[in-house]
Amino acid sequence: MSRGSLLVLLAGLVLSGVAGLLNQVLWQRALRVYLGGSETLAAMVVVVVFLAGLGIGAALAARRCAGLRSPLLALALVEAALGLANLGVAGLLGLDLTHSVYAAWRLAAEVGLPLRLVYGIAATVLLLPPTVLMGATVPLAGAACQRQLSAGSDALVPALFFVNTAGAAVGAWSAHAMFLPYLGQRHSLLVAVACNAVAGCAFALLSVGRRVAPSRTGDRPPLAGLRTEEALGFLLGVLSLSFEMWLVRALTLSHEPRPETFAVALCAFLVHWSIGVALAGRLRVSIPAVGGVTALLLALTPVLHVVLRDTGEVALVPTAVLLGLPCVGFGLLYGGLVRALTTDWGRDIGRYSAANTVGSCLGVLGFTLVGFESPLTWGALSLAIGVGAVAAGAARHAVAAGVLAAGAAVALGWGVSVPRSHEHWEETAWWGRDGVVELTGPGDVYIDGMWHSQLSDGRDHVGEQYAWLPAAAGILGMAGRPLEDALVIGGGVGISATTIAGLEGVSVDTYEINTTLQDLLRERPEETLHSLDNPRIHWMWQDARSGLALNEKQYDLIMSAPLLLRAAGSSSLLSLEYLDLVKSRLRPGGVVVVYANEGWQEQYLLIQRTLAERFRYRVTWKDGLVTVCSDEPFQLTRRWLGARMAADDAFGAELARADVVARHDGWVGGLWGMYAGDEGVDWVADRPITDDDPLLEYPEIAEALVEGVSTRDAGLATP
Repeated sequence: MSRGSLLVLLAGLVLSGVAGLLNQVLWQRALRVYLGGSETLAAMVVVVVFLAGLGIGAALAARRCAGLRSPLLALALVEAALGLANLGVAGLLGLDLTHSVYAAWRLAAEVGLPLRLVYGIAATVLLLPPTVLMGATVPLAGAACQRQLSAGSDALVPALFFVNTAGAAVGAWSAHAMFLPYLGQRHSLLVAVACNAVAGCAFALLSVGRRVAPSRTGDRPPLAGLRTEEALGFLLGVLSLSFEMWLVRALTLSHEPRPETFAVALCAFLVHWSIGVALAGRLRVSIPAVGGVTALLLALTPVLHVVLRDTGEVALVPTAVLLGLPCVGFGLLYGGLVRALTTDWGRDIGRYSAANTVGSCLGVLGFTLVGFESPLTWGALSLAIGVGAVAAGAARHAVAAGVLAAGAAVALGWGVSVPRSHEHWEETAWWGRDGVVELTGPGDVYIDGMWHSQLSDGRDHVGEQYAWLPAAAGILGMAGRPLEDALVIGGGVGISATTIAGLEGVSVDTYEINTTLQDLLRERPEETLHSLDNPRIHWMWQDARSGLALNEKQYDLIMSAPLLLRAAGSSSLLSLEYLDLVKSRLRPGGVVVVYANEGWQEQYLLIQRTLAERFRYRVTWKDGLVTVCSDEPFQLTRRWLGARMAADDAFGAELARADVVARHDGWVGGLWGMYAGDEGVDWVADRPITDDDPLLEYPEIAEALVEGVSTRDAGLATP
């Protein structure tokens, strides 16, 4: 085989890997907007379907490779089909599917179908065909190397996985760091189309004039039972993807759930894994020895995580590099096992990939549904024992392997059975599949590593800017208007909902996506103002977008508060499409309150542009931290605020207390001094936030891309 031909093949596989992970990131994001926001289980469904498609594609390729007249040409056709599929997805995203999707949700609810089943069916229909094609890529490349390019050394087999996975790492990183913020979803998909097209052309040109050698199927039929290496590959898939989920959660807790955190976690896994696979191509790997070292690294990883997190001085990428070291072991084990069993490259690579990918699906399912319910230490310990089982199995110690596999299950079960609320120095943590809630000694609440709010002693929440102030601003924005029904999106620890529910005759609905917060609310009722059992507050533990689409109830006041503006997924709660849904649930004369500023001017301008395109009137509080919107002019005056502050009710007393706090903090005029009215809100960004363009989540990039313009220059209505 010539060096030039090999380089062309490997370059094509790199581009195919780039396109594959671009597809995964972009498709998953688009589907999460339409099929349930950022809910963990909805995202899990998408990932499992994606992996299932890869496994089916690998299995089909294993069965059909031997009969192909030109594996290279088949590989080119696969890339062409993937490019066409992406063009179709880009076209769909260009259509306004919102009302069709909402209608489908309502129809499913009417016939009694669970929404998660709808997610699964939709994700399967949309993702399975293209992911089946993706799964066939490496097995076809293996068959092409052996039968058309005359490769002889089995050391090349791990190299095929290495270059494809290295390309995948580039795709995962560039999707978040470049294409999504700079191009948006639809145009980023066109980059994936270009990668598929170039790879397909390279494979097609490489196939011209190439003779095809017969397949080396040997005496074993294509669908014979699993060999030991394939069975171990299955178990390795369970463990490796479980660790990927573990790594995502660990980095989230130490560096916040920002888009780059997820990208770095995925890249760390892929890069470390690909290094291990590459080493397996150059070394004769001792599976028992590598398994033992990997198990030891896994057992030490949670200790390292605690040390790195407590110091608070190690950046995201170095943290990911250190925590991801066990992935090198996973790659070495994968490469060593696939190299040991490969005779007919296309068939054997496909069979092994299929077994491993089926295990990967189970790993994602198991760790999301079970592993996330236990602390990180127990999850890592169970994975370490599981890797020990793989090492024992490779050493032909079946009894030891079985005992260790059972031990891994017991360790994970024990971790889940540990009380979900446990003391760690001066911290308490609640672990759940939807997230981690942590409480420090002073009463600070962290959700998935992000500071959220403080608990209350019954009085000191008054004036608090992230929970009490938005609720109070919404109530004051209703000055002179009836207020009977309110909605809080992002219930948190219940302070906002309780503040509004304190008004006579008002009922409050609350959407909260993180079900783990129920444990905090249940165990700390006094400090969460008894919000969980308040008869005027109706908690709905689901994604707000799907909830609003299914529930047509109308509200006088809607308060929307994403965890933090820079968090992954926050754009979906501030986009034009989302505001259209919110307005459809707003009564005439109603107001919408938005948390609008966390210190990045560009984020504030983006939010103001988006709000200005949907509401005629906007006023702000506390340097734009909170924005209140309506299609009717606001009636709040200093005289009215003073009268409301003097009213003999609970909210009047809270306003008076907040006024004292504001004066103590240096606000001239007290609470009224924090009210800026419509001053300054006529300055907006040169673009709005949309589902397709999530620039809000990338403030550092937005700083370079966003320009401020007046509403008049932007062609928007001004008060």
